Amino acid sequence: MMKNIIGFLFILLLTACGSTPTTKVDYNEETNFSEFKSFHIGKSASTSADANPILLSRIEKAIKNTLMQKPLTVQSESPDLLVTFHYAQQEKPNNSSFSIGLGGSSMGSRSSTGVGVSTSIPLDSSVTVITKIFIDISHNGKAVWHGTDIYEGEGDMPAIEKEKIIATTVSRLLAGFPPKK
Repeated sequence: MMKNIIGFLFILLLTACGSTPTTKVDYNEETNFSEFKSFHIGKSASTSADANPILLSRIEKAIKNTLMQKPLTVQSESPDLLVTFHYAQQEKPNNSSFSIGLGGSSMGSRSSTGVGVSTSIPLDSSVTVITKIFIDISHNGKAVWHGTDIYEGEGDMPAIEKEKIIATTVSRLLAGFPPKK
């Protein structure tokens, strides 16, 4: 009986730890994506006054590299597809802490009383930055594909790691492009 309960709790724990997909895609099912051979990345749709031009450049580079592997070609004059993108960021504070507590005890018929004290010491004050990337693809001014995906990283992450995580996120986001009917 106890083995069954432990087995059930173990399975429950494994399913609770599973991550939910972060990639969300929508597209026009009437579009024949096999006709498209070229693309152009348009000006970023970012409206934020504090948009990071280096981050925008990294996202654009990742989109261009991923689409060229499809294989689509970059074309500035009369491309089949216009790709626009933007991002949004949100800070998630890291609430890690270490607690210390003091208290009293009793043994048999002897007991002692004490005052309980507890304090919390922050271990790390860095923040996690959640970045959501939005990519929109249109043909002749008409939206044909839209996708979003997110990644999390430390605010002080080294540049090379940022570039890798952006490339991975964009690759995952565009993995199903062009969609198969």
